[in-house]
Parts: sequence; structure tokens; C-alpha cells
Amino acid sequence: MSMKLFRGFLRDHLSITAVYFLSHILISIYCKFYISNSIQLLYMFSIYFYLFVIFMGFRLVRYVSTHREIQRLGDNVEVEEKGFTCGQQAAIALIYQIHRTYQDQIYEIKARTDNNHKIISQWIHNLKTPLSVIDLILQNHKMNGTPSGQALQRIEGEKDLILNMLSQMLKFFRLEHFTRDYTPEPVNLLESLRSVINSKRNQYIYNNVYPMVETGDENIIVMTDSKWNAVMLEQIITNAVKYSASKEETKYIHFRIEQNGDQVMLSIRDEGIGIDKTDLQRVFQPFFTGKNGRTHRQATGIGLYVTSEIARKLGHGLKITSTVNVGTEVKISYLSKMKESVT
Repeated sequence: MSMKLFRGFLRDHLSITAVYFLSHILISIYCKFYISNSIQLLYMFSIYFYLFVIFMGFRLVRYVSTHREIQRLGDNVEVEEKGFTCGQQAAIALIYQIHRTYQDQIYEIKARTDNNHKIISQWIHNLKTPLSVIDLILQNHKMNGTPSGQALQRIEGEKDLILNMLSQMLKFFRLEHFTRDYTPEPVNLLESLRSVINSKRNQYIYNNVYPMVETGDENIIVMTDSKWNAVMLEQIITNAVKYSASKEETKYIHFRIEQNGDQVMLSIRDEGIGIDKTDLQRVFQPFFTGKNGRTHRQATGIGLYVTSEIARKLGHGLKITSTVNVGTEVKISYLSKMKESVT
């Protein structure tokens, strides 16, 4: 036991000591006038003193024990409440609760940081690929005299890939502060969908893919964040166009909006190459590109991950089904009333 701990014990028990000796002095004064035998007075004083020493010794043991148990909380060790007063038990329980909450937060932050570190590392690794391709194009142009127009066209394609990856990573970083940029509001789902579709007009024409929208009610209102919902729809539509592109025949992307009570379902179905059954369960994992990623170099594996995170934070359901060489269907479920909370 350290002197610091002992001094703390004396300080905490100063009031008890003062009351004890004050009462003893008062009794001694009384006895001086009514008990003539000084030996009896000394004997009484000795009894009081011994009882006080025994009492303070017992309190010191409990004081040191409590101090040690509190120190054990720093090692995340459960303490035994046996032998503690109700006040001490309440204090220890509160300290342990605060400590456990603090550790849970530390673990959560560490897990999120580790995940972000892995994603950023993988993203930087993927970013090196189009840069290496551009370097090879330039080398071939210098050494073999590749036509400038052809070289520039290929470089432009790699540039678009880099811009797409940068855009997706910016969306990923914005998700870290989602609640600061979240504004739930009534949104006309059809108008929001048409706005995103119209922004992709050139992409539709270039890839020979065209939209078909079907709804029984043009005034279906859902509660969502208009900006984040548009980001989610844009990514899904971009994937649908990219994997449905065909120069031989015209393909279509089918949009269907249905309302059932307080649930609104938006279905986006393409006529593309589809997703292999073995890859379907992993499409929302970061940087997973699967078999389609081997045939489509523009696949980054981050788009659907960001989409799933946006849907989760908005409180929207997200489900994907697919058949190889038939197409892929993504279903988003909305609530037509205000969500109570956002996680």
C-alpha cells in the first residue's frame, strides 16, 4: 500500500475521526465531574481508542480492496461486488459501464479505420492499372508509331475509368459524414427517376440501350434524401447500361414503380449479360468484380458497395437477382412515410 493511498484514506475518513474524538472528549468531560477514579477514566479511554483502531483498520482494508478493484477495471476485468457498500457497488458499476462503452467505441472506430485503410489501399492499387495502361499506350506510340487518334481514344477511355474511380471514392468518403448531409423529405419517385435517366441520355444512345418506365401512378411520394437517392439510382442505372451494351441489337432497361400500402417498390431490370450465381452473394462487397470484371475492365467493385451503404443508411431495402445471359434486376423498397431514425 502506497503512502498516497493511505493519505487518501485518512482524508476520506477525516470527518469520522473528528466526530469520534469529539464525542470521546465530551464523554471524558462528563466523566471527569461524575467519575472520581482517574484509572476508570483511562480504562474507558483505552476501550474507545482500541475500538476506533479496529474500526479504522477494517475500513482501511475495504478501502484498499475497493481501490484495487477499480484499478482492475482498466484491464477490462469483471470485479466482484461482495464486501462493498451499496455506494461503492454503484460507483464501480458506473465506472465499468463507462469503461465498456468507451472500449466498444474504440473497437468500432478501429474496425472502421482498418476497413477504410483496406479500401483505400485496394483503390490505390486499382488506380495504378489505368495509369500503367496509359504509360504502355504512350510507349507504343513513341516506339511503334501508333496513330495519334487511336492512342488518344484509348487514353480517353482510361481517363474516363480514372474519373469514375475518383467519383466513386469521393462518394465513399462522403458516407463517413452521412448524417451531416442527410435531409429526409417527400420526394416524387417518378420525377427523381426521370431526372437521373435524362442525365444519362448520351450514355443510352452510345451503348444502344434505352429506358422503359412503367407505373400506375405518377404521383407516388416516398420519404428519402433526394440527393443520396439520386446517387444510388445513378450507380444502378450506370451498371445496367454498361453491362447491357450491344452494337448488334437494341437492349432495354425496364423501370417499374409499384405501391403496396406504405411500401413502394422500384424495380430496375436490364437485358444484359447477368451475374453468375456464385458471384451474386458477394456483389455488395468492396472491390469485388467477379467473373464480369474479367471481361469488363471498367468494373471497379466499389459502385455497388457504395450503393448498398447508401440504401442501408437511408433505410431502404435493396435486393438483386440475376440470370446469366438474361439480365439483372435490382429492387429498391421505400417507405412512403417518414423514418424515425437513421443509423
